Amino acid sequence: MSMTSHFIRNPDITIREVDDVAFLVHPETDALYHLNPLGTALWRLLKDGVSEEDAIEIICMAFPEADEKAVKMDIGALLTEFDDHNLVIRLGV
Repeated sequence: MSMTSHFIRNPDITIREVDDVAFLVHPETDALYHLNPLGTALWRLLKDGVSEEDAIEIICMAFPEADEKAVKMDIGALLTEFDDHNLVIRLGV
């Protein structure tokens, strides 16, 4: 995943939250994606668009007890998965 790319939510994707659990719903495929707390935090950041680098920095500030290396790997994996399933739109290269 390129550190210069910015990502924004695909506007067709909706989020459903039940108690502390969040799900993304893809209307074209009816696929349902369960988000863990990190995925939910990232999804919220994607509202206005965010780069992978900025997302890592913000998440590390929000969760100071988290291992930065693990956050970096997890954010990269989530953005790749979101991109692969057309849940986000990649802006820039």
